[in-house]
Amino acid sequence: MKPAICFEMLYPNESPEGKINRIADNGFHYVEFWSWKDKNLDAIVEAAKGKGVRIVNFSGQRAGDLIDASTHPVLLRDIEDSIPTARKLGVRTLMVLTNELGEGGRVLHPCTHIPDEEKRRNVVAGLRMIMRSVPDDFLIVLEPLNTVLDHAGYYLASMASAVEIVEEVADPRLRILCDFYHLALMGEDPVEIVRRYSRLIGYVHVADFPGRHEPGTGRGTWSDVLAELGTKNYQGYVGFEFSPAEDSDASLSAIRSLWDSVFGPGGEI
Repeated sequence: MKPAICFEMLYPNESPEGKINRIADNGFHYVEFWSWKDKNLDAIVEAAKGKGVRIVNFSGQRAGDLIDASTHPVLLRDIEDSIPTARKLGVRTLMVLTNELGEGGRVLHPCTHIPDEEKRRNVVAGLRMIMRSVPDDFLIVLEPLNTVLDHAGYYLASMASAVEIVEEVADPRLRILCDFYHLALMGEDPVEIVRRYSRLIGYVHVADFPGRHEPGTGRGTWSDVLAELGTKNYQGYVGFEFSPAEDSDASLSAIRSLWDSVFGPGGEI
């Protein structure tokens, strides 16, 4: 298990490559981000190489809706366009969503005209289409999001529903992106999620709740969550995807202190 930092909401005045430098200077060696299409990829590769940083995750799909079969060709093109970029960056994990998001995380197409059961069938069919198209060494992670604050109208809003879908697709390269901020806002207990569903968790996101700031600013019991992931032998990344409460450097220091308190100084299990 290794800590990764999503750089999107950190260091607002820095370029992506500048953010990588700052994160590395704070002692972290793994980063992730959202869309790749708005970034200078050569500069990112150079910054990561220079600092000994590995990029481990980004959004493989920013267009199209899994819930709407008529947009599946658009979604598939987005995935297929992302694969060469992932190869270039050394990334093997791509995030997917059930709905396309716009500015501020707004759900662009809730598709209220499609019955829920048809949406579910479309999601399963769309994921099977994706899995036929991605290389064998890639991992696709499907993310539930909260609908009570950030993403009204989003289809997949619970861990249990995500588990049902992933189990129906039945491809070991498809797992769940377990974002504890979103799931906690939906009333789910992060520790209990790990206890029940660890076998299907392919990636983890952490931000405290409410507020979506670094751990220690809200109600999350993050030492317990990390310890439970260790107990369940989770071998993936824990991505800290958050907006700093105040200073980015201070927020990264808080994350390192949390990690060290659970795993020991410099611990990566």
